Amino acid sequence: MMPQNTEYLQPLHFAISNFGVSEHLEITVEVKLGFINQAPSKKYFKATEIAKRLRKMTEENWTYQRVIETLAQMGYITKLKPNWPWQPTEKAKHYADFSSRVLKWSPEVINLILQQQPQQLRLAV
Repeated sequence: MMPQNTEYLQPLHFAISNFGVSEHLEITVEVKLGFINQAPSKKYFKATEIAKRLRKMTEENWTYQRVIETLAQMGYITKLKPNWPWQPTEKAKHYADFSSRVLKWSPEVINLILQQQPQQLRLAV
């Protein structure tokens, strides 16, 4: 099993907005869970940085090219013609910054890639 990366996990905050006590000492609490002041991350990574992080997390040989090929297989990027640059797909909109010529990806893409990889169970003998 791969170690779970907690680098991108955010604490969950909640507030109790309404509560009451009945005559039989039953306590009723209404809890609304949600992210409070949770701005989306503005940090985006190039494929080379994603490869570096995946190498650390999985101890596998992740390269820029492997990241690009994986994103293409997952349907996040495509080429309109063989020698053209990679283009984002509709599926990539929520995970990428395409404002420049260099494709940059949100940290969430790392977890999406990891979910697509076959899991190996390592046992100490």
